[in-house]
Amino acid sequence: MQYAVGKSPIFIGGAPRSGTTLLRAMVNASRNIVCGPEMRIIPALCHLAEQIETGQADMLERGYGLDRQALNDRFARTIDSLLAPLHARTGARVAEKTPANILHFSRLRQIFPDSPLIGIVRDGRDVVASLLSMDWTDGSTGQPMAITRDAEAAARLWCASIDAGRRMHGDPNYFELRYEALVSDPAGTISPLFDALGEDDAAKARALDHAREFDAAAGTAESSAGRVAGPVDRRAIGRWQQDLDTAQRDTVMRIAGQHLADLGYV
Repeated sequence: MQYAVGKSPIFIGGAPRSGTTLLRAMVNASRNIVCGPEMRIIPALCHLAEQIETGQADMLERGYGLDRQALNDRFARTIDSLLAPLHARTGARVAEKTPANILHFSRLRQIFPDSPLIGIVRDGRDVVASLLSMDWTDGSTGQPMAITRDAEAAARLWCASIDAGRRMHGDPNYFELRYEALVSDPAGTISPLFDALGEDDAAKARALDHAREFDAAAGTAESSAGRVAGPVDRRAIGRWQQDLDTAQRDTVMRIAGQHLADLGYV
């Protein structure tokens, strides 16, 4: 299909507190790609698409002539239309970063067969430690989100994000980055990704100077915006060693130990 945003959009995701905002800032700094603050809409639309396919697809095809491809095309047009104003304002290729995107990468691949999907992976122990330091509340209840109060809930969300990324392995247009590599060797980590996206050396250089371009005030939902507005540093690697108590460490290992081992973190 023809996209209002020009090329097929790029989607970025990962467990919350995995470095998705830093990656967004670096991609956006290229100037050839625009990646605004997270919309938080696309996961909801993907969830709706999944619900429709599970419960209504057969009826829609029989009664309305809408097969699964037709439904995916309509969701593609909807998402394209939501991203189009950003493309119209900047003329750049559009990327969208919402951490929960990764949970729906399989659906996004059906909706956007050509879209680059970028997942970022971080040590789950550091993710849990960071989540437990957040003061996020559930908008529907006004209560603290479980993932900010319960190490088990946080670890399960991290595992779900890792599993969703694993399902994309083998997809030639899925790219997976490690947070630890991104902050330890930004140039070496960004370069192959930008090569795959068709970006030149000038774009890579701008990405490495992301703080010059980043607007920390734009992403009101991005808790790490203030930190991302500064230079890349490695201080958050291994924070779990100071921030998690023994019970929390044991909980994380019980829930996520195999995933951590598979990824080489333990």
